[in-house]
Amino acid sequence: MTDCADMPMPQPTEEHKRLEELAGVWNVDCTFYMDPSQPPMKVQGKETVEMFGAFWATSVFEAEMFGQPFVGRASMGYEPLSGHYVSTWCDVMSPQLFVFTGNFEGDTLKMAGAGQDCMTQGPATYRTTEKHGKDGTRTFEMFMTPEGGEEMKLFTHVYSRAS
Repeated sequence: MTDCADMPMPQPTEEHKRLEELAGVWNVDCTFYMDPSQPPMKVQGKETVEMFGAFWATSVFEAEMFGQPFVGRASMGYEPLSGHYVSTWCDVMSPQLFVFTGNFEGDTLKMAGAGQDCMTQGPATYRTTEKHGKDGTRTFEMFMTPEGGEEMKLFTHVYSRAS
């Protein structure tokens, strides 16, 4: 039997090192498409991202929505065994934990997950795209497809580095 002390410690992969690009404070221009019959809602936010060891990035997102503070938390890492990035999201306005998996295709991280449609409370699938610009910006979009329905864009967030 092998002693655990003799086992090599896992080392960060190139995918883990890519997460380090996210660390820092970001200004976020948010556009929400809540009601197709209404103009999109614009909100300014801030996201603070920190590395949690060498394998995970964690973040706190802060904004004001509907006249009250909105706070969300996310984690993102890379699972070498599955070969996918994994991400979680939770916020103060929803009882749901969102879980996504995906990979980069060029400069765009594409992820997908399943959850609850906040409007109908029925099942829905979600997908996100996060395009990393050469200028250091990131454009994050989320789409939802309710069960038996058509995909709709929920929001676009454009991130620019504050520090």
